[in-house]
Amino acid sequence: MKTFKTRLSIVLWGLLIPMLTINCSEKKNVEKVETAETTTNTESVIKLPLPPFQKFVVVTTPEEGLYKNADFNSPTLVRWDEANCESDFCEIAYQWSDQPDKAGFELSTDILTSEDKIFPVLGEEGKFYKVCVLSNWCDIESAYIPKACVEDIEIAPITADILEAEDNYFKCRVMKDGKYKDVVFIDEYNDLEGETLQVGVLIDGVVVTPYAYYIDSYLINDQNEGIIVDDTEAQVSLSFNKSVAMTVEDGSDSYRLDLKKLSDEQIAMIVDAVLKKKPELVNYMYHFPAQGLETFNYMVKSQPN
Repeated sequence: MKTFKTRLSIVLWGLLIPMLTINCSEKKNVEKVETAETTTNTESVIKLPLPPFQKFVVVTTPEEGLYKNADFNSPTLVRWDEANCESDFCEIAYQWSDQPDKAGFELSTDILTSEDKIFPVLGEEGKFYKVCVLSNWCDIESAYIPKACVEDIEIAPITADILEAEDNYFKCRVMKDGKYKDVVFIDEYNDLEGETLQVGVLIDGVVVTPYAYYIDSYLINDQNEGIIVDDTEAQVSLSFNKSVAMTVEDGSDSYRLDLKKLSDEQIAMIVDAVLKKKPELVNYMYHFPAQGLETFNYMVKSQPN
């Protein structure tokens, strides 16, 4: 059973950093943002928290670090990579610079605030924005970034047309009407790591997808049923035959799930399976006209369904 994919590391670290605290006069606004996760605003069968982020900034000066406190003298966030790892699935970890060295790991030289990285803003404190650094590998929820090294970036609503036109690292299908209106299916395929089907929902122009709704998908040629969904393990899995498959590319011998071929009954099977899982770490996908689609993480503290 695969865990969260390493291929997400590029996306997630590009997306790895949301939120801020505020001056005394603005603290009440921060509290409103932080508690917004308990509110839903969708008639979809999948009911998930509204996106918590209202403001975003983009890095313009990559030399600055991410600080533990709103203080240039405070510890900074550092990344550690598994030492002597020759696999494509090397472990990474994040901690503050004042913590002891991590045994079995070596300090990474990657700049965590590289140019053009986007950070969702939650609040501000003096010369700093507070941002979230939560991810699959990092359980630290927030850090501070100097205001001087970032600037505002515009966001725009995601539409079904934008998602379904995407044909790079994923293919997408958005349900337009009926019981499953606004449910989003995203199929990612990678020659090295295989295929993952993600089930989310489009809310207020943002795609919301819990990692508990990520499904391992794979082809079984001699399977009689078009799809078989297994929700008995921690992560849902799905096997399919060629009746609901497409070639990865023209002339290829490899196949992936063809979302357009899924019947209403098969859609129901998939959605029913993921709804049995409790959302915790949630992926929010936003659209930035200047840079395209980017995703960020947030921890849901209550079960909305």
